[in-house]
Amino acid sequence: MKFTCEKETLNYALNIVSKGVSSRTTLPILKGIMISAVQGESQVTFYSSDLDISIKTSTPAFVEDGGEIVVSAKLFADIVREMPAGQILFELKEGNMAFLSGKNSEFDIQGIPSDEFPRIEDKIEGSEISIEKATFKDMIRRTAFAASMEEARGIITGVLCEIGEGAVSLVALDGFRMAITRGTIGAQDPMNVIIASRIIGEIAKIIDDTGEEGGENIEIIAGESKAKFIMGETEAVVRLMEGEFIKYRDILPKENKIKIKVSKSDLIESVKRAQIIVREGKNTFIKFKLEGDSLIVSSRADEGRNKEIIFIEKEGEDLEIGFNGRFVNDVLRVIPDEKIIMEFSTSISPCLIKPEEGDRYEYLILPVRLSSGGV
Repeated sequence: MKFTCEKETLNYALNIVSKGVSSRTTLPILKGIMISAVQGESQVTFYSSDLDISIKTSTPAFVEDGGEIVVSAKLFADIVREMPAGQILFELKEGNMAFLSGKNSEFDIQGIPSDEFPRIEDKIEGSEISIEKATFKDMIRRTAFAASMEEARGIITGVLCEIGEGAVSLVALDGFRMAITRGTIGAQDPMNVIIASRIIGEIAKIIDDTGEEGGENIEIIAGESKAKFIMGETEAVVRLMEGEFIKYRDILPKENKIKIKVSKSDLIESVKRAQIIVREGKNTFIKFKLEGDSLIVSSRADEGRNKEIIFIEKEGEDLEIGFNGRFVNDVLRVIPDEKIIMEFSTSISPCLIKPEEGDRYEYLILPVRLSSGGV
């Protein structure tokens, strides 16, 4: 195998394909990137896989001789990143030794035969949809953080993707909070899949990396056990999670007696400051006290206490309720609006956060029981 390509385009391809390299395996083959070139073609293709996600992407190149080889992903990417700008020559020599050269720089990398490298599935039968990349990436960012990070918790480590009737929804929950984001799309095939939050997070990063070169839309094909995401010259095949997702609609409160309108920026700054006090203490919660046209945010620990007042618009009675401050902050930092609606029922019922109008997003946060001494 022998080819020549520009450092810039090679580095771009390696940034994308490296997202499929396993960091948790003892198998050397899965720590590598497979390089494939076909004589006469004007591109070289790179592959990676950790068995849950497999990525394929190509870069323009002048191919003199075809072939395949697997090289250490980290070593190869590090070398290319530090090589001088301009043309890079890649040549496979005897003993699976890969030779790289550019200007005054030369490297030899020991390769591995590609026979046992996992192959990406070229054809997946199933529902096909197309959605704007920027929209899908933004929806992932506003949802995936709420999925459970504990692998033992099964299906709720995943993000539910529902598509049908011109609408798309992403849903994630971990037993303490829930995130729902909704968008509109043109008429599409119905689709209902669950993707591990770690994996869908990598899809969001790939969307970001491909930028305009990957086209405006992302094409998704979902089969029974796998789904393919197509972004221009880049494809990612992911393993779908098996099982039935939580009936999340049953969790959403049907009616809340108390509703406030509040400035998101004021609230997020107050929550951040309240967290300073409880960060190292035994009590990790902060308290919200709805009183007249004020929201009093407070926290207390052995080391000190904090109290701030935010002016609000309120409907309903006064209320005291406690929350894990991190959960509140996680939600507020992904909401795009300056004014938000927060709905409450009782001090032990979840809080619902949503926009002033419409249902583009809904966030549910379970409260914590306040101690009798208050904050």
